[in-house]
Amino acid sequence: MDHRERVLTAINHQEPDRVPTAIWGSAYGITDPLYFDLLKELNLGEPVTPFRLRRGHTVNYYDDRVLDALDTDVRHVWLGFTDLGGPIANGNDAWGVGWTQAGIYLGPTNYPLENATVEDLDRYAWPNVDNLVRRDELLARAKYLKEQTDYAVVGRAADSYGVLERCNSLRRMDKFMIDLGTHPDFVTTLIDRVTTVLCRLLTLYLETAGPYLDVIELPGDDYAAANPLISPKMFDKFFAPAYRRIIGSIKDAAPHVKILFHSDGRMEPFLSRLIDLGVDVFHCLEPLPNVDMANIKAKYGDRLTFWGAIDIKQTMTGGVAQIEAEVQERIRTLAPGGGYVIAPANHLQPDVPAQNVIALFEAARKYGRY
Repeated sequence: MDHRERVLTAINHQEPDRVPTAIWGSAYGITDPLYFDLLKELNLGEPVTPFRLRRGHTVNYYDDRVLDALDTDVRHVWLGFTDLGGPIANGNDAWGVGWTQAGIYLGPTNYPLENATVEDLDRYAWPNVDNLVRRDELLARAKYLKEQTDYAVVGRAADSYGVLERCNSLRRMDKFMIDLGTHPDFVTTLIDRVTTVLCRLLTLYLETAGPYLDVIELPGDDYAAANPLISPKMFDKFFAPAYRRIIGSIKDAAPHVKILFHSDGRMEPFLSRLIDLGVDVFHCLEPLPNVDMANIKAKYGDRLTFWGAIDIKQTMTGGVAQIEAEVQERIRTLAPGGGYVIAPANHLQPDVPAQNVIALFEAARKYGRY
């Protein structure tokens, strides 16, 4: 099989010739210092121009040379908004959220809707996304990948944050979490406004690149850590309607495109809901102590493809033998019948040795044959 066939076969819950691999998506990227280390380790020369020209994220580069050397099966396209409208060190993004940099990380420090009322939401300056998208660049990249390569073409997320996380950044997380229980009218209106912006972004995305995409990643939305951050009942009330709109807009514009949803943490209570909403692929299946991957595969593996599951905290900072053992375990648990793509569970951090990234994908090739 070629790379694209391998990925699409797995997503369609059939067994390809070997388990496909991916890295450098919206939530499973290579942070900048590690990218520079990989360039040296692979002897690839100078860095490419960052696709995020303002470098407002921890992952600002994307280099096909590295992916060629690792022999991964996926290549990505990007919309542009996550650069032009996204976080910027010690400044505001297009949503009006203020960000401050500490090391390679940015955190929100100004919450423009912290003291807003429902009436204020109608007067707020929501992002004019039509002016913040590099459509020519998006089209050229997507068309090139689809017509001149055999890789699976995956659209990186249209924005850095999904509905819950965007509301948290606008309102302040602790305050918005309290709002969920005390101010349902405010929550419903805020979610509606955020969803309208995200739907417009996705419409632009798919009008431009939809015919060339195989998969699109939804903006990341973390609903869990060691345990869920909100109840499934609260998800059904406030967030499921928003994702029904978002996913519906994708299905209307590009029904052939598979939909990938990312959330950290223990997400098993939400997986059946994501399936019902139309999600095809789930990242990250984070390997936490209370995440039973075998049980999750048995319950949902015929309807949901799992993308990720490789631990970045211990395994990817450990030795090659540890990496090989985890790859073999993930393949035994998640790959039978298709429906699994090997990838890191989150962004690979600067503490990951470059040699370990190479070892991960060598192990995937070595042990991934069906």
